[in-house]
Amino acid sequence: MAAVDPYAPCPCGSGQKFKWCCQKVEPFAERAQRLFEGGQVEAALSVVEEGLQKDPGNSWLLTRKALYQLRQHQHEEAKDTLRQVLAKQPQHVGAAMLLTRLELETEGPAAGAAQFQQVLTALPPNGRPATAPLARLVGTFLAEGGFALAALAHLKLASRLSPAEEATTSPAIRTVESSPTVSVWQKYDYPLSPAPSGLSADARQRFGQALQWAEEGLWSSAAAAFESLSADPASNPAADRNAGLCRLWIADNAGAAAALGRAINRMGETEDAVDLEGLRQQIAPPQADDLVEEVQLIWPLRDREALLNALNADPAVHEEETGPIDSEDADANAPEVDQFGLLDRPTISSRPDLRADEIPRFVGHVHVGQDIVALETYDDGRLDALVDRFRALAGTAIAPAHPRTKVVDQVVRGTLVLSWEWLLPEGVDRETITRLNQEQGVKLIQDVWPQTPLPSLHGRTPLQAAAAGNAAVPLRAALCQLESSRESWRDKIDFPAIRARLGIRCEPEIDPETVEISQLHPARLGLVPVDRLNDERLAALYRRAQVLGLIDLLRRAAKLLAERPDAWERVGIPAVTIFSDLAITAAALGRNDEAFEWIRRGRQADAGPQRAANTPHWDLLELRLKARSVPPETWVPELAIALERYEGQPATAQLLLSTLLDLGLVELRPNPDRPDDVLLDTRVLQAVMAEYGPRVTTARGELGIAATRGGLWTPGAGAQGGGGALWTPGSDAPAAPSQSGPSKLIIPGR
Repeated sequence: MAAVDPYAPCPCGSGQKFKWCCQKVEPFAERAQRLFEGGQVEAALSVVEEGLQKDPGNSWLLTRKALYQLRQHQHEEAKDTLRQVLAKQPQHVGAAMLLTRLELETEGPAAGAAQFQQVLTALPPNGRPATAPLARLVGTFLAEGGFALAALAHLKLASRLSPAEEATTSPAIRTVESSPTVSVWQKYDYPLSPAPSGLSADARQRFGQALQWAEEGLWSSAAAAFESLSADPASNPAADRNAGLCRLWIADNAGAAAALGRAINRMGETEDAVDLEGLRQQIAPPQADDLVEEVQLIWPLRDREALLNALNADPAVHEEETGPIDSEDADANAPEVDQFGLLDRPTISSRPDLRADEIPRFVGHVHVGQDIVALETYDDGRLDALVDRFRALAGTAIAPAHPRTKVVDQVVRGTLVLSWEWLLPEGVDRETITRLNQEQGVKLIQDVWPQTPLPSLHGRTPLQAAAAGNAAVPLRAALCQLESSRESWRDKIDFPAIRARLGIRCEPEIDPETVEISQLHPARLGLVPVDRLNDERLAALYRRAQVLGLIDLLRRAAKLLAERPDAWERVGIPAVTIFSDLAITAAALGRNDEAFEWIRRGRQADAGPQRAANTPHWDLLELRLKARSVPPETWVPELAIALERYEGQPATAQLLLSTLLDLGLVELRPNPDRPDDVLLDTRVLQAVMAEYGPRVTTARGELGIAATRGGLWTPGAGAQGGGGALWTPGSDAPAAPSQSGPSKLIIPGR
């Protein structure tokens, strides 16, 4: 009996009935699959080849062949096989999706995004919804690869293609948008420019078609269409701007930067041009002249002991922890070497009036192996002098031969100039460290940055570009980025003075009475006079700062909302949200006393039934903050009490679990036996409770939850006599029996 119904759609993806398509190769496909399932992959491939000799180019057999090649880790061969399928059947969804996945995993997210564009282009509109999971997958890879705007575009496209994807894509979108590591310039949902007035009928029709393609996710086609329109003066700068954004959404940063640069040159000195230039500066790939090589110079080692003695005796050398000679080496078995830092001056002792310019800075590192020694530094002008210094220090301990040179990495010159690595004296308190970092940051921005050649200024320094008088937009964009930095030194810098020195005007203040908060570019939200906003606009600013992870702005808005209790209910923001954000942001700044004061005020702000309902939230938030600021003997007993207090309360289940996960006390692990399930690993929690739990007597008179019994309560534990350290959520019995009887620790949700 045939495994496939003769009148069913052919499994090759052709869209034809099986009887009139691939039925004649079914014996080969089925025999190969039986061999494959039996672990005989080579034999399965032989059977497929036999079938292909009978029907060359058969899509069903070629797809099977690709899958078997993947089992053999023959990735390039599998991709070639899938391309054969698509050459014959461009709309073969299975082959297209598999090839895209392979490109993502072997060539990277940009290559995967390009392949996905080919998939969408080949399919008819009614076939594209099936690719929604693939769009989500591409978006995930792009996010991990640092292509934030392209990731957001793909995740949102997945939801448009299939609304069922929204439940999965929405959390992923929130994660990217709220990430503090993603620039605000790359969190904005840049709208495409509409067709300009003055276009001919033909150009307007082509412009509209390109906009439609972009809406459907056909960004490669749309970019090409916009670029073909860019020669028409009536189309620009809109055509180049749109082409740049479409290129950006497929992770073609070089193409995007070029198109955006053309658009910016035609936009004049407008705020939109400045905002777009800030984005362009961040995505433009550096040119060779903008990069500095990080190099290792390696000598044969003649006398290891003599070299170690010389390094340890030098007051401008700092001994570091041992480690691999290659910092990127992920091999756990890589040999460890002795490591030293070369300083620009001898080490110093701590004192209250330390200045930033007195702190020794690292100028290179030395890795001493058994047979070789490596000097690692940057080739930015310091290399020759450092080599001479190291040769003199090492003497006859190293061979006089010319060292072997290895390029370790390349960094952008401007980034290197504005960063520092120094050795603070022992005993320096946190307040002094903060002050020194601020001093150094201020010096670099105010004194060094204006004299540093920058890629965005075509290799000129800001002072040179300002003198030329033709770089107002890139200078304003660069300064906007510095002003939006989250570094601790930002608020200490006199940016108006820097702008005056460069002849660059300050960015215009936003009108608080007319501003549309939701439409404003995120980079300009900090220019809004927050204290002059009405309640509704202040609430909108607060919500947008939450979504975009703009911590400083969130804190400013929350403080003002806290002073307007009459507005809370009207604008729909609960007091618990406002005061929680204030507590969390204060703790993030190291202001623990202030954080606990906000929690106290938050408890007081809760009125009526909300006070009791929010008590678990405040208790567990306070616990999380204490866990980051006080010793475990202080907060673990409080955790034991909280776990017992909220035992059996479904309303607090998720909150308890998230608290334990946040503190690293429990961990969710994949269940190898049930792919759709997870294991709750509670061993860290048990260990912490065993050590610190007995220090408090609970309301039941017990010495801490789980203090005298090693187990954890798990589903069914009360009836079956104990729990285990690993629990499978959804199961009816604990994963492992315990001989100590049931514990009182409740696993949230059960």
